[in-house]
Amino acid sequence: MSKTLKKKKHWSTKVQECTVSWGGSGELVTVVEVRGGAELGEFPYLGHIVSEAMVCHAGRFPSSGDVLLEVNGTPVSGLTNRDTLAVIRHFREPIRLKTVKPGVYPSSC
Repeated sequence: MSKTLKKKKHWSTKVQECTVSWGGSGELVTVVEVRGGAELGEFPYLGHIVSEAMVCHAGRFPSSGDVLLEVNGTPVSGLTNRDTLAVIRHFREPIRLKTVKPGVYPSSC
C-alpha cells in the first residue's frame, strides 16, 4: 500500500519582493511602522502603513502584518527592532523589501 505523497510548497515560494519610495516625506519609518524584533522573540513585521504616502515601483505592495525578511538584500530576520530600523535608515529611497505573509508553513523536513 503506497500512498501518493502530496508535494508541499516551501514557505520561501511565498516570498514577495517590492521596491518602494515615500516621496521624500522623511524616513520610511514615518510611513511604515516596523514592529516585533528579536528582543520580543518575534521576527520584525510591518505594522500600520500609510499607503497613500508610498509608491510601489516594482512588485506587490506590502501589507500590514507581513514579516520583513530583507531590506536591500540585507537580512533583518533575527535582528532587534532597533537594529532593523538602523538598517532601514542606512539606505536611501527607493528600497527593496522582501516580505512574507505570516502563517503556519509546513517544514521541509
